[in-house]
Amino acid sequence: MALTLDNILHALIIFQGLLLAAFLFTHKRLRDRLLGGILILLAAQMLGLFLTNLQVGGSFFDNINCMYGFLYGVLFFFYTRSITRRDFALRPLDGLHLIPFGLSVVGIVAIGGAFCQPKVYFAYVLSISIYILFSFFEIRRYKRVVRNNYSRLEMLNLDWLQWAFLLFTFIILADFFSFAFFILGLPNEWQGSLVLVLILAFINTLYFKGLRQAEIFSGVSREDAALSTQLESNRQLDLSESEYKELINQLERHLRETEGYCDPNLTIGELADQLNVPKRRLSQLINAHYGQNFVDFINTYRIEKAKERFRNPRDEKETILEVMYEVGFNSKSSFNTVFKKKTGLTPSQYKDRD
Repeated sequence: MALTLDNILHALIIFQGLLLAAFLFTHKRLRDRLLGGILILLAAQMLGLFLTNLQVGGSFFDNINCMYGFLYGVLFFFYTRSITRRDFALRPLDGLHLIPFGLSVVGIVAIGGAFCQPKVYFAYVLSISIYILFSFFEIRRYKRVVRNNYSRLEMLNLDWLQWAFLLFTFIILADFFSFAFFILGLPNEWQGSLVLVLILAFINTLYFKGLRQAEIFSGVSREDAALSTQLESNRQLDLSESEYKELINQLERHLRETEGYCDPNLTIGELADQLNVPKRRLSQLINAHYGQNFVDFINTYRIEKAKERFRNPRDEKETILEVMYEVGFNSKSSFNTVFKKKTGLTPSQYKDRD
């Protein structure tokens, strides 16, 4: 049998998926193993298609092809939770998510290839879509909790994961049109190749971005999430006017004297401990009085400190990066974004304006 473009792409996906999965399974973290599971699933499905094209195994691999779709969405959702939730662990109840997959296996065993009909195809596309939507909601929740508890802006950057999900959505759409063309008897050769190219791009995005960037994400705790929920449900402070003003003065005096905001890893809990006030009360104060979440509040102090340093540098050779690190930022892109948002100028424009 002649070697086709699809066969080459199948082989690349199988080789890369299994190689990267083997590496991921040397890690003990759940999120790495879930990512490895996604790659193994892709490789297994591609192996079936590859062998079918080589006329190996008869119709067996075609008959089981539809069952994979009921696992992708579940694994994506668990992978997202393993990044966004610090205490996430798989529980027996999570096995309920595997019921559709189990039913598909039973259906295939019972009636063979007749089970993988268009209705089942649409069912697993719907399953993947629902779980991807749940994953986006999980990321949105994570960002909201981080803004109320942490001052490290890089923790908010889960764009790579959102792009990975969008890329997989494009894969599903391309596969849907390829399937529709096949059902209608229309030429669909290029659509199949497009799906395989997108899968290769997806594997590389998920692996290289997921493995490298996920290092800075420790997830949020249940306590962090509870605090964020409380802030949304009740923003009122149970303080007298004098207590309210005293707490504001205490907070501003503490930050002015200690410059604790220069700690890039400062959290609302640590600041509350330093002030000897309940974390919830401090969060409510920042939200109610300053109209900001915690990360914006701390970054306001950091930018003011940076502006002061640009106006009065310690020496002529002092660089923007030196100032950036000293005021509490670890990322140049985050520093530039926040600085321009607060001042309307980039750090270099502000520094050179005189």
